[in-house]
Amino acid sequence: MPPLESTISPAPVVRCVRAILDFLYLAQYPIHTDDTLALLDEALARFHADKQVFIDLGIREGFNLPKLHFALHYSQSIRLFGTMDNFNTEYTERLHIDFTKDAYRATNRKDEFTQMTKWLERREKMHRHAQFVEWRLVQCGAPPEPRSLKWSPPGLDLGRRLHLAKHPSVMGVTVEHVVTKYGARFFREALARFITLTNEPGISRARLEEAIWNIHLPFRKVSVWHRIKFVQQDPLTLKFKTADSIHAQPIRTDSRQKEVPGRFDTALVNEGSGGITGITGYHVGRVRVVFSLPKAARSILFPHEHSVPTHLAYVEWYTKPGSQPEPNHRLYKISRLVDERGDPICSIVPVKDIRQSVHLFPRFGASAPTEWTSFNVLDKCRTFYINPFSSKFMYRTLY
Repeated sequence: MPPLESTISPAPVVRCVRAILDFLYLAQYPIHTDDTLALLDEALARFHADKQVFIDLGIREGFNLPKLHFALHYSQSIRLFGTMDNFNTEYTERLHIDFTKDAYRATNRKDEFTQMTKWLERREKMHRHAQFVEWRLVQCGAPPEPRSLKWSPPGLDLGRRLHLAKHPSVMGVTVEHVVTKYGARFFREALARFITLTNEPGISRARLEEAIWNIHLPFRKVSVWHRIKFVQQDPLTLKFKTADSIHAQPIRTDSRQKEVPGRFDTALVNEGSGGITGITGYHVGRVRVVFSLPKAARSILFPHEHSVPTHLAYVEWYTKPGSQPEPNHRLYKISRLVDERGDPICSIVPVKDIRQSVHLFPRFGASAPTEWTSFNVLDKCRTFYINPFSSKFMYRTLY
């Protein structure tokens, strides 16, 4: 949008856009309560309170739109007829995959319509034959065992499960390479702090700073994973699919010997008191390396601890989000957390404490620096806003 006139504040535009986005995301909830419906009505009221700015700017002459009028009845319709996912066309759109895309992939891309028709006809015959066989088994007194399904609300994907590959992406990465290639500059110090706090949870800060310098690491290499996945199970097919992922991979070369920039994603980390929803108890950090200590070293470093997590992550922290977001765009602001020398504050955390990935908006200011790219903006920019609209899951987590 071009700069506004000096007599018009941009705040109403920001508030209006944020209000309609809140309305759209809240309307898509698969389960509603009186509280969520009240939030839905409140978001629409905020939109109507600030929509006049678009008329003042000459963008619109009015808002006499049927769809906008129907939005006034969303709350009542949900109470009477159920959630809005009962009234969309996504379910029939799904048939495009079964009847078109899969059928086309089964052809040789030549005279495809005839092949697609024959493929669909054969699939239908196979399906009918399978139904006949199942019916005959019932008639013969040998009914198939019923498949037990655990019901879960459709679309409510709060039950994600963290998943790491069975084998590491790279085995035997030296500590020196962890520091230089992965950017984990204070890996040794952070690991020594984690070891001390795990063995002595109640240690004072003065003793902690003294104890970490007495920690000797009895290993030179660690196993490293380049990706953390979060999977969820489809309630009907029982198949797992990747719902989210976090990458922590250094610079590499592809099959054409071209350099691919490193990728170190940001994540939402549970500090121990984080709940299913809400930002309280969570801390945003940038994952630099996901690793596992050698088994022999774990028994030496943690002689009295039997529940030490196998997988750990080195995380560079951002400041904690405030208790309330910014009043106009309602985004939580965070900054890179550094000490007095400008070095990042970092920690070792169990991978199981990582809740999900987080997308950050850089705070551009009056103009966006030309040297910023998607690969270096997390290093160049200092202040960010947490993006709640990266997914429905993220929106429900924050709000």
